[in-house]
Amino acid sequence: MKLSILALLISVSFFSVQSQANNGMVPNWSSAKKIQVGTSNTGTKSLVWFTNAQGILTETYFPTIDKAQIKDSQFVVTDGKTFFAEEKDHTLHEVEVIHPSLVKLKNQHNRFRIEHVYYTAADSNTLIDEVTVYAFEDGLDFYLLTNPALSNTGYHDNGRIEDGVMHFWQDDQELFVRASVGFEKAQIGYVAVDDGHLDLRLDYQLNNLSQEKYNGNIAGTGKVNIPAKKGVYKFFVSYSFDRDSVYTYKQFVDNRSLYIYNWDQYLNKLKKPAFSSKEQETLYLRSLYTLHVHEDKLTPGAMIASLSKPWGEELREYPGVFTGGYHLIWPRDLFHVSLALIQAGDLEAPKRALGFLKKIQYKDGVWNFNNQRIVERKGAFPQNTWTDQNEYWGGFQIDQVGFPIQLFWHLYKRADSTERQNLMHEYGEMVYLASEFILRNGPWSAQERWEENYGISPSSFSVAAAAMKVASKIFNEPKYADTANEWLTKPYDNIHSWTFTTTGEYGDGNYYVRVAGCDGFLDQWNPNSDSWCTIANSGERVPMKKILDQGFLKLALHGLVPASDWRLNSSLDKVNQNIRKKVGEFHGWYRYTKDAYGEEKRGRLWPLLSSEHARFEIEKFHAGTQSWKLTLPKVNHILSSYEFFANAGLMIPEQVFEGSGEGTGAATPLAWSHAEFIKLLWSKELKYNVENPLK
Repeated sequence: MKLSILALLISVSFFSVQSQANNGMVPNWSSAKKIQVGTSNTGTKSLVWFTNAQGILTETYFPTIDKAQIKDSQFVVTDGKTFFAEEKDHTLHEVEVIHPSLVKLKNQHNRFRIEHVYYTAADSNTLIDEVTVYAFEDGLDFYLLTNPALSNTGYHDNGRIEDGVMHFWQDDQELFVRASVGFEKAQIGYVAVDDGHLDLRLDYQLNNLSQEKYNGNIAGTGKVNIPAKKGVYKFFVSYSFDRDSVYTYKQFVDNRSLYIYNWDQYLNKLKKPAFSSKEQETLYLRSLYTLHVHEDKLTPGAMIASLSKPWGEELREYPGVFTGGYHLIWPRDLFHVSLALIQAGDLEAPKRALGFLKKIQYKDGVWNFNNQRIVERKGAFPQNTWTDQNEYWGGFQIDQVGFPIQLFWHLYKRADSTERQNLMHEYGEMVYLASEFILRNGPWSAQERWEENYGISPSSFSVAAAAMKVASKIFNEPKYADTANEWLTKPYDNIHSWTFTTTGEYGDGNYYVRVAGCDGFLDQWNPNSDSWCTIANSGERVPMKKILDQGFLKLALHGLVPASDWRLNSSLDKVNQNIRKKVGEFHGWYRYTKDAYGEEKRGRLWPLLSSEHARFEIEKFHAGTQSWKLTLPKVNHILSSYEFFANAGLMIPEQVFEGSGEGTGAATPLAWSHAEFIKLLWSKELKYNVENPLK
């Protein structure tokens, strides 16, 4: 999906992890295997987001969802004489989901246990950590170690100990770290040069009590003021971006109750389908919570793909270069999240998403593809953007032009006459410009849905063609539907003749190729040719006919071709024989043959793809090729796979490993993955595929 992450990892590999200068080691980020993401559901009263991974606090954001301010924070424990242990690497991590919005982290060591419950204050820019320490012996000292990354970078931070408070700043950004019990002593150091982590590892004592550091990758270390005696100690740590946000014990406790109450106010308004189990209901509510968390507050409708940076711990920083990770808005992901929320009864967030799309739609400019294809951008949408609407990557993906049209339609067809007029008044021009763009330039795309190859792909085609049919309904304009129908049925010049090979390398040779015309910007769309494609994340050249993917399912999922069509089912057989993998009692699917986006240049299984297979089964039911009695067990089995793939915090990953089904170092949670689970639940409930815009 996101090509440039691995490319960036490779390009900065000359930075050694241990390379140090006087102002600290080269900064990196934290693990993307999040088991919790969170923020208060109180609008702009609280502008802090947080994440947890490996039992600790990881990236924290303020005042927008794409602006990181903390890399991580954890406790380090010593007895002052013989041992050193840090929460992240030296404890066993357990997670208990105690509410759809809240988890308890339990970090177990043979000498101690530390529990955390993180939540944000209701009315200030403060993150609260409710800490319970279980000391199993006398003589243990607990140190809080915090590594800021102010203004989205680990460079150029400043820090000072002020009256027992860790104060960090960069330009106009400030962070104050406090313990409710105070710090007995504290220091600021440069990471891996003279910070507290290094000091404590050397002789188990905090000897260097430097009180300030400037312009570097710094960390603060504070010894928490609790007795060095066996026992149980409860206190609070606050990470505040407001200087004066200081809370009493009762106010800390009250903020936890408010955090839950405000999330209940949202979740209790939403619709629920029938559930097969309590566990399924919990994952549903947890998924709705997760989707809502991923929306920015200062820029309504800006829903990012994930609160993570894939393989973040390996991601070294270039000075002055801000890596987006998945803290960016893709129109594609925005559509899937919005559609899931629509099914659950939240129509306001999808309307806000339309508002954001309207702001970022191109008004001018061109894409110039080697002077062979010159595409006027007017009416299209950026590949992805920051919350401030500035473009990050600048690729052209025609499905990301079709999805906003479809999102409008899903809202429009649910609206009464007055609301329809309002929607047309507000977004009619945006939809019209997008429709005209597809009419001029479709169905070719410079990148298909995995953002890698140009040409014609069944997946991108399906979104664009269905958008054309929808546009005809919206504007009562036959030319859009006529164009889509021509793409679908014109003799010897249609999506099937462009992408369905009869001379393939798998089975009887009859299946859809992943993408045709990927060998040149003006390459002919001939699926029986001997042309080659480049695998984006490895650079390997592979024959076009050797690359399978399941993008053809979109032809049925978007209502263009009945699921009974022999070409779809012939292709599905090849996919299931070659890029499906058994994991436990379930199945997972690879994106495509020889995918290289992942650890060791190997793409893994993507849970979001499972929903497409289950919804295709529902389309087969509507095509009359199987009964609901036969369809339902297949759908339920895939629904159960989402519970299996979700981690202990009920976060659904982007990718999972084949053997264990556990998330890889890619994005967890991926909002799109949670959206697919919700869409499938509602498709089962309603007995039709909810993504089909032509139903």
